[in-house]
Amino acid sequence: MHDHNHEPGHIPPADLPKHRTYLGFRPHIFIGGLVLIAILFIYLLMFINGRPLVAHPQAAPAPSQATSPR
Repeated sequence: MHDHNHEPGHIPPADLPKHRTYLGFRPHIFIGGLVLIAILFIYLLMFINGRPLVAHPQAAPAPSQATSPR
């Protein structure tokens, strides 16, 4: 680590652990960002598609009474 003059038997402190980073972000931040982007992308696809997530049942059309036998 450092080459300073120390007393014999002196053990220098260990280096601090280096955190692994992805594009400059720590792993949990990077993965959380990817999950957020995925959720927003899915929402965007649903918004563009125009379909609701839950399909509501359509009401049956009322029988027409305009047809009468002649």
